[in-house]
Amino acid sequence: MIVPEIRLDSARIERIVSQILRDDARLSPLKANELAALICIRLSTSMPMPTNPYLSGYRIIRSRPPFDGTFTKAVGAKLADVNDAVAWELWDLVYERGHDLPPAVADLPSWQRS
Repeated sequence: MIVPEIRLDSARIERIVSQILRDDARLSPLKANELAALICIRLSTSMPMPTNPYLSGYRIIRSRPPFDGTFTKAVGAKLADVNDAVAWELWDLVYERGHDLPPAVADLPSWQRS
């Protein structure tokens, strides 16, 4: 059975738990807030941590275009009078403006991993 994942911020969970403790367990607001904070701490420490390190600093593309000439041919099909030097300059533009991978790329749920 797959259980859906619930995502709430800890402050909201703390308020909900505190309200339940005040209403159902008839605790004082001070005691309910203390217990709610402890419950939230235990919940957050029991959350699984990612086993793979984040991929920040890595890029999806290489710093140089493919050597088989496919990039040059593809650019040549779009622009007239393109040679390898122009293709390399264009590839440098692509690479320089590329962004690092976000940290969550490696943080896939276990059911999505192949």
